[in-house]
Amino acid sequence: MFTILIVDDNPSFRMQAARLCEREGFGTVTAGNIAELMQALASSTPDLVLIDIELPQIPGHRLGSLIRARRHVPIVLVSALSEERVRRLFEASDADGWILKPLTRDKLIAAVTRFATKQPEEAQPSRAAEPAPATSDKPYRVLVIEDEHVIAARIESVLDSIASVTLVSEGDIAIERLTHGQYDCVLLDLALPRLSGFDVLRYLMIRKPELLKATVIMTAAADESLQFIDSATVGGILRKPFAIAALSDIVASIAKR
Repeated sequence: MFTILIVDDNPSFRMQAARLCEREGFGTVTAGNIAELMQALASSTPDLVLIDIELPQIPGHRLGSLIRARRHVPIVLVSALSEERVRRLFEASDADGWILKPLTRDKLIAAVTRFATKQPEEAQPSRAAEPAPATSDKPYRVLVIEDEHVIAARIESVLDSIASVTLVSEGDIAIERLTHGQYDCVLLDLALPRLSGFDVLRYLMIRKPELLKATVIMTAAADESLQFIDSATVGGILRKPFAIAALSDIVASIAKR
């Protein structure tokens, strides 16, 4: 089980963060101070550390070397400070990422997706599977995961001459299509209803890693979310708004690899 160590001197935040993690199928260990942090590292093997910057005694952003002397583990700073302040403290630290409070499901999944090496023990949503795209004379099969119907329709129109396009608007349905279909390219929006685009990425990392390089992220997300996408592992990242007309060349280039 993927285990998250939550370090924060606020008992309410620790409790809420632990509940959020456990609802998503992650194990949790909590610590409220440096002594409890050291005890947690000695008695458990976390896969990710979420640590508050404003800890008493020693600020969280200065604890990276102390933590890694005991466990080689990714560290994500969590703070209610301003984004500009958190960025500066993060850049001066040896942490791997940062999150602004409040901690939400999307922020949690984004961080876990970036650093996950083990699959959480969770049940995938149950949905009736749809058949894979029908065979046609078009050379490529493309899955477009986009909840903005106007954008999805424009993408389908642009790709119609070169690809058999499947459109879905929800993350859980996208996972079903990926489970039962075969695609040459995946165009993925991050902000989706129900399960997010990070859930889809996490599924690909665990179940179909060969598709990661064929996946193009389409997003208007802020840098807080985008920092958790390793650009070297995906086919590309397009910041919205982008020139949809360019997608034909992008899809063709990825599908030919």
